[in-house]
Amino acid sequence: MSEKKQSTFYYLRLLYPYIKKDRGLLLFGLFAMLITSGLRLLDPLILAHIIDKSIPNNNMAEMFRYGIFFVVVVIFSGLLSYLQIVLLSRLGIKIITQFKSQVFNHLLKLPIPWFNEQPVGELIARVESDSERVKVLFSDLSIMIIGNLLFFAGVFLVLFLREKMITLLILPAVVIAIITYYYLIRYLSKFYRQIREKYAEVTARITDFVQGMQLVQVLNQEARVIRELDEASRAKKRLETRTSFIEYGSQSVFMFVFSVLFIVLIIKVSAPRILTGMISLGTLIIFIQYMYRMIWPLMNISENVMQIQRSFVSLKRILELTELPTEDELFTGSELPVFEHEIVFDHVWFAYKAEEWVLKDVSFCIPKGSQIALVGASGSGKTTTISLLCGFYPVQKGRILVDGKPLSELDFRAWRAKIGLILQDIFLFPGSILENVRVYNDDVSDTGVEQAISIVQMDDFIRHQEGGLDAELAERGQNISQGEKQLISFARALAFKPEIVIMDEATASIDPQTEAKIQRSMQEVLSGKTAVIVAHRLTSVLGADNILFFKEGEIIDHGKHQDLLQSSAEYRKLVELQLLQGAQNE
Repeated sequence: MSEKKQSTFYYLRLLYPYIKKDRGLLLFGLFAMLITSGLRLLDPLILAHIIDKSIPNNNMAEMFRYGIFFVVVVIFSGLLSYLQIVLLSRLGIKIITQFKSQVFNHLLKLPIPWFNEQPVGELIARVESDSERVKVLFSDLSIMIIGNLLFFAGVFLVLFLREKMITLLILPAVVIAIITYYYLIRYLSKFYRQIREKYAEVTARITDFVQGMQLVQVLNQEARVIRELDEASRAKKRLETRTSFIEYGSQSVFMFVFSVLFIVLIIKVSAPRILTGMISLGTLIIFIQYMYRMIWPLMNISENVMQIQRSFVSLKRILELTELPTEDELFTGSELPVFEHEIVFDHVWFAYKAEEWVLKDVSFCIPKGSQIALVGASGSGKTTTISLLCGFYPVQKGRILVDGKPLSELDFRAWRAKIGLILQDIFLFPGSILENVRVYNDDVSDTGVEQAISIVQMDDFIRHQEGGLDAELAERGQNISQGEKQLISFARALAFKPEIVIMDEATASIDPQTEAKIQRSMQEVLSGKTAVIVAHRLTSVLGADNILFFKEGEIIDHGKHQDLLQSSAEYRKLVELQLLQGAQNE
């Protein structure tokens, strides 16, 4: 399929479901456009009749009638145009709201790994800013293009019927101007996409710097941030300046040709014929009026087509998102998971890039109700193992079995509902503590939230908050400590009553006092649950039923803490290193 076809039939077909329910409004807009286009042809003809007939015949009554007719035509045309614009604008807002909602719904279904590779600011620019540009496709501008084309054709039909010679004389020049503008629009379209990409880049940088403002300030990097933003903004400005110079410069030349040169040409050709009585003065008035009126339709056609072109650029950027495969397409299992016995990693291999294996032939078992710990250096494959267990990535070699059933055959949403995931990096929404614990899920009762809060020993913290559970948290929880954020994340996992609790370096960034509080409640937190703990501090996994020691994507040792101290020199070295660091910190 060619690019041109994709820009018309292909994309318009994709947009049709959004306008199907309200196509009556579009039909009304088309009807109103036909009427207004016809009315715009009438008033120069009315003036010509008054000049050629009513005034020479000294017929005041006829002049008065045609004058009233002229006013009525202008007023009715204006009112119809206003009604058309208002209704189509409402339609555009309604449709684009639905469009943005569907785009965001699709984003919610994309795989987690994809989000890890996308700048937040660029996604915001695509979903919000690009969607607003797409709104032009549903506004009166699309109707106006058709209306202006019909008006343009009607003008030449009337002029040809009125005076063939002058019409045929100016027609080639007009055709050349239209063809020139067509190629100009095609040339500018590539710049519009580049401008949108530059805009997304600037938005992404601003978002990143705002989110990391504390780090920027503490490292005194304000000047560098300003310099980077300035460079990105300057690149965008240079591109926009070049595009605007070409676009508006060509429009100025176009206006000069039609409003000056063509009028001079018409007067020069028609003046001798008027003096000899071959054509009337009214005919000259019609030509001049129509020529002036053709400037704006042609200018509007070019401008509207440019806006439509920009809209298609934005639409293509958005539809590139909606065409990405969702998790429902990647993970096609449909069987409801049952976890009664064990989870088995059976010779699992995984690589983020081809043949660059992060996990190599990993095999282990997680019996139901047991506590399994994953330890080892950073980059050894612990977090990747957790991601595979949560179903964020498909296994490339080997299998993950849940009670003998391959994880790939299970309904991934139902499987994730059994998991409570606690991460080192906690995301808190602006809102109350209550809503952050139950993540806006009304199925989780206030009582369930209070029980989870009590289990993680946050009762004192809640009592000291003005408003208790309804106390407001700032964006990303900036008005509470890191330890308090982590406790909220523990309560969040427990509030959903998971069968499996996964802790990925969950205590790595909290203070020893908070970690001690968590350790005291850990037995109750994990009671009756299966736990998989990725640990940086070995103190949190000393009582684990099985400790898996990872190194370079492989499990090189496993066993209980005391057994590993005896059998694994590398594990013993890791323990001694942490004990030494603890002694130094004291």
